[in-house]
Formats: sequence, structure tokens, C-alpha cells
Amino acid sequence: MLRLSCGYTSIAKIRNDNVIYVDKTSYVSTLAKNRARPVFLSRPRRFGKSLLVSVFASLFSHGLRDFAGLAIAEDDYWKDEKTYRVVHLDFSSYALKDLRDWEHELTLDLQCALLGKKRRELTDAEKSLSPYSALMDYASDADTGSLVLLIDEYDAPITHSLDDPGKTKQVVDFISSFFATIKSCERIFRFVFITGITRLAHVSLFSMFNNLLDISVDDDYATLLGITEEELHGYFDPYVRNAAAVLDMGKEDLYARLKATYNGFQFAVNARETVYNPWSLLSFLAEPGKGLANYWYSTSGGTPALLVHYLKNADELELFNILRYRASSGKNTDLLIDSDSLLAKSEPDQIPMEMLLLQTGYFTLKSVNEDLARLVIPNDEIAESLIRLSLDIHNLGPTIETRSRIADLASMLDHGDVESVFRLFNTLLCECVSANSKAFGDENTIRDIIYSQIPRRRVFKAREVVNSQGMSDLELMTGNTRLVVEFKRIMEPGGEEAAIRQAFEQMKSRHYGETTEKVKLIRVAMIICTVKRSLTAYRVI
Repeated sequence: MLRLSCGYTSIAKIRNDNVIYVDKTSYVSTLAKNRARPVFLSRPRRFGKSLLVSVFASLFSHGLRDFAGLAIAEDDYWKDEKTYRVVHLDFSSYALKDLRDWEHELTLDLQCALLGKKRRELTDAEKSLSPYSALMDYASDADTGSLVLLIDEYDAPITHSLDDPGKTKQVVDFISSFFATIKSCERIFRFVFITGITRLAHVSLFSMFNNLLDISVDDDYATLLGITEEELHGYFDPYVRNAAAVLDMGKEDLYARLKATYNGFQFAVNARETVYNPWSLLSFLAEPGKGLANYWYSTSGGTPALLVHYLKNADELELFNILRYRASSGKNTDLLIDSDSLLAKSEPDQIPMEMLLLQTGYFTLKSVNEDLARLVIPNDEIAESLIRLSLDIHNLGPTIETRSRIADLASMLDHGDVESVFRLFNTLLCECVSANSKAFGDENTIRDIIYSQIPRRRVFKAREVVNSQGMSDLELMTGNTRLVVEFKRIMEPGGEEAAIRQAFEQMKSRHYGETTEKVKLIRVAMIICTVKRSLTAYRVI
């Protein structure tokens, strides 16, 4: 059986029978040619920023040693024959530390990298310096352009301190002072590369470095991280073929489902193509038997400290839910931003909600014109994650008993047990909608709440499935059965029959669920009652 490493990087093609990587070294080479001009890249969590930093560390430490057979080595992209001392700092490792402990840890990491020593080899005098003094001392004797500095997740300590405004200011001041020291020593740097999720004001990274190259929304680097459609087909086709066999489905059908579930991210207004989330895509291909699961949210990709902090505020949470509703209901005309704002700096606790959702990966860009960009939900995994995040913030969700019933959903579908499906949906709504929620005023929200709680392991699910006649609300599929659900909302009890007739006519006239596949088709109308705050009726065609 084919196996795939989930360790996505930017540097290698195929190393052995079990591991496959994506070659993006032409991008790496172009960026690495910047001499002493700091480069900044922001991306959401789980998009490979840290592994890209490791690629630069390898390139500058060992030259082309690890790049045999790749574009950077074969196509004469790289002509720098020197190697450099590399300082690689992961600021996320300091995020939960007290500021004094962080300063000490940073000094140790700096000194080990600068002096080429292990921690146990450092003298007490070397350990006692401040990070600023350690860097300044080294710079006093260092050759021009002899050092490479790589800082990953620069903003992690700030976003993890937002619950304590006093500490936030201390952390911002500390980082700013450190960047100011880097600026004062700029002659010694051959290359500086910094990553993060957002652009924060009062951090001297964005003011002190007047020659900073920010490639976060640069068209030329829109696909630097992530996997394009061409790369998926070119590098991973054997693994997709294997996954299709495991799931007993056609390869092209699986490609379509992968695209709907994990693709759609666009990191520049005029980007020529979108990309897949590499973590989710490779996690699926490594273990396809688990189905097209929500790997991004379940591994904390969708719960960055910055966003969670904002959603503790009732007003911000309400705005989050409004934006989620607008985006998921297709009202994208309300989600337009000035293109210039994409590179704007914000106070850590005053980031506009639209920008915050963009920076953390819940929204992505779509071009409108040179001045405006549209924000949309990139794919099915993110649409589901928006609902799950909202439920988690409210401490809502199905009980263990209900989760066990959800696990039987495939069996309910194959046995045509619509009554059990109806009762399960109502139970989910009872457990996932708060008493003061306005969810029952909108059928799409009710549909999305149900949808978010259905795992993809044995059931393929889809919302708003389009055919030439229209768009069905919800479809659930096993290898043997396709269930099509059309939701209709009524204000008060008594209107169920008319709503059911309307749903029947819609499903029949628009041929919902009708395909050439040899599966059992079940079409059902389900009625949402706003006053009763539940599903009050269902009927099978």
C-alpha cells in the first residue's frame, strides 16, 4: 500500500518509495538572492511557513547538498558557492513563556547559533548577556554579509499575551527593540527572512526596516506555499489513485471532491491560480481510509490565539457570525475591501474582523479590480471550520451519545431510515444551537450547523450541489445511497404541508440528485419552524 509523508516541504521531489515532496526551489532561489533586504511572508497556520524557513536554513548552511535533482540545482538558479552561519529562531517556542524566561531562552538560542556551540558549552558570561548585547558583540567582529537570520512566527508571543494588556506592551517593546538591534547590525546580514500571521503596528519590523520586502500578497509568490492543481496531478496522482481505490470511488470524482474540500486559497488579488492547504491534503493522502476529514481545524489550524482572543468579546463574536453568514449565504458583495488595506498595519487588539479572518485563513481573496478585493470562504473544510469555531466559542456541540449515533449515519442512509436521520438532525440542533441564537431564522445556517457535525469518514457530504437546473441544499452519499435534503423554513406551525409541496416541486422540476450513478436516490423535504426552533416535519418523495 502506498504511504505518504505529511512532512510537506518546498525542496524535494521524490526521495524514496514512501515520501513525495513538491519542488518549489525556483521561488526559494529568487528570494534567497536578496542581499541584506529583509523579506517578510504572512500565511495562516498549517501552510508550511516553518518548513520553508528550514529550507532556507539548509540552503545557506550547506549550499546545494540537499537539493540534488531539483530546479535550484539543475537549472543554474543558484550561483552562491559560499555557506553561512545561520541563526534560526522560532518565536512560537517562546509564546507561552514569561518575558524574563523568554529573554534568557532567546539569548541561549542566539549564542549557540552565533558561536557554534551547544548550550552546555556556553560560559556563564555568554549566557548572561541580553539578546541585544549578544548580537551587537558578534556584529563587532563579523564580516559583512556573513550571517543569515531566519525568524519564524514573529507575532506568536504577542498574540498569546493579548489577555494581559500590560504584558502585550512589554512583549511588543521587547520585539521592537530586538528588531531595532537587527537593523543597527544590518551590514553583517546576507539574508533575513521573517514569517508571521499578521502585520502588527508598533513592531519596528514594519517601520525600522524601510527596505522590507513584503511578499505576503505578491502575485509572483501567491503559490509559494500550498499545492496547486497542476502540482497535485503531477506529483501526487499515484496517491490519489490509491485513495480512490481505498474509498471505492472513481479517481476523477475524488479529484473533484479534493478540490471542493481543500482547494480555493488565493494569496494575491491577481493570482493566476489557487492552492490546496498542504497539511489537509497530505494528511488525507497519507490515510485515505479516514475520509476527507477536517484536518486543519482538528489540529488547531483554525483556532489561532489571536482569533480566539477576539471572539471572547461579545461584539466581535456577533460580527464574526454576521460575516460568516454573509459569506456562506453567497452575499459576497458585502465583503469587499480596499486592496491597499491588505498591507496595512493594525494594533494587536484592533484588527478589523474581515482582515483577521483573512489572515487566519477563514477568508481568502478573489479579485474584483485593481482597487477592490472580495473576501470569500475558500472551500468546504473552511466553511465547516467556521461553524465549528462558532460552536466551540459558545461551548456547544453534540454529546458523546449523539456522536455515536452520527457514526451510524451511513447505515441509516443505506437502510433508507429517514426517520432516524430526521431525529438525529433535530438532536444536533438541540445540542448545537444556544437559546438566544437567531439560527432558526435562516435555513442556510440550520443546514450548515447540521452539515458541520457530519464526519466524512463513511459519508460524503456536499452543500448547494449545482446541476443545470438549480442547486440542492444538502446531499449525503454512501457507496450505495444518495440522500438529497431540501430545507424549507416556516415561521409558525401549520404551514408544513404547503412548504413540503413547494420542496417536492423544486426537487422534481430541478432534478436534484439525479445522476447516472447506480445508487439508491432518496429525496426528502425537511421543514424548519422558527417559533418551534426545530425541524417539525419531513416527507420522502
